[in-house]
Amino acid sequence: MFVAPNSKPITPRVLSPKPQIPETIGSTGVPGAAGRFGLVLILLLLISSSAHSQQPAEQFDDIASRAAGARDQGNLPLAIELYSQAEGLKPDWAEGWFYLGLLQYSSNAYPAAIEAFNHLLVLKPGAPPALALRGLCEFETGAFDDSLRDLEEAVAKGAANEPRNEQIIRYHLAQLLARVGRFQDAVTQYQFFADRRIDDPDLLLGLGLAGMRNRMFPKDIPAEDRPIYEAAGRAGYTFLAGLTQEADSQFNQLFERYPSAANLHYFYGALLFSHAPDLAVGQFRAEVNLVPSNTENHAILAYSLMLASRYSEALPEAEAALAGNPGMEMSQLAMARSLAETGEEKRATELINHILKLDPSSREAHMALAVVYARTGRREDAYRERAACLALER
Repeated sequence: MFVAPNSKPITPRVLSPKPQIPETIGSTGVPGAAGRFGLVLILLLLISSSAHSQQPAEQFDDIASRAAGARDQGNLPLAIELYSQAEGLKPDWAEGWFYLGLLQYSSNAYPAAIEAFNHLLVLKPGAPPALALRGLCEFETGAFDDSLRDLEEAVAKGAANEPRNEQIIRYHLAQLLARVGRFQDAVTQYQFFADRRIDDPDLLLGLGLAGMRNRMFPKDIPAEDRPIYEAAGRAGYTFLAGLTQEADSQFNQLFERYPSAANLHYFYGALLFSHAPDLAVGQFRAEVNLVPSNTENHAILAYSLMLASRYSEALPEAEAALAGNPGMEMSQLAMARSLAETGEEKRATELINHILKLDPSSREAHMALAVVYARTGRREDAYRERAACLALER
């Protein structure tokens, strides 16, 4: 049982609905008061006396002002119509595209919103709010690969730093990561919610699905299958919130209630693994016993045994994993390090060199090679490999 100090009770909050994207992208402002328009017109008159050149600018200013007024009053249909007219007159008006896309998103007009954000991102490449909103729209239209790309880039550029918006962005990103099999990355997104005691049934369901390595979206889970995933999500949420003793109790109750459920032990093992790999061994071994044909189960068990310095136990698990999937790097690393530590330097060296040929930045492979060199008296080579490990950690 893994127990963290200073555990506190959970006071849940509720997952918020649509995001409140800041109404700015750092570009030019929307024309506002009459005095500002007057100044613009005076400058234009000084530049040219042509009535033909004045009319489009006057018309744009009028429509832009009316669009901002309709937006402020919450009249979305009129605001959308007016922003569309303004963009017809001035297609390089970046802030207008932003408001147009935001209003269309708020109206559930997702394809039109995507088009507006496409225009904006041509003018302002990489603008985080636009990427985030386009990603959310793409999610709603079923363009999941595009949505994942946009939301990941938006988060990397700081779109999730705004507290009001982080919930909805991370929740959708977590679902997309699980969909492509990046389960641990998905679980990591849910850490945000546990840290802030944000609670919601669909959120817990999503966490349970990611933890139990199910690629389906929460909305697609049949009603009869929801209880186990919701309960697993609750236990995982409790662990992520730092209440590890309570989480241990919840997981053990789940093991009794669902003794043959695949990936339930894996979920708890993966949570434990990030804190103490030796504590995860028992859970991964239980998963292997349940589904012995799953090579990933053997691989993670071999790897955790290797990290726990139980090299002789790791070898047969790594061999079982490699028999089913010879190219699995985790199994290769567990095998190479265990061979090096148990005195089979020649086999270890061959495997390590193969790994480094495919992945020169593998810290674990460099560490295994350092072990081989140290055992065979090649001190300078061992020092070089340890230095490479330290450089890769920076």
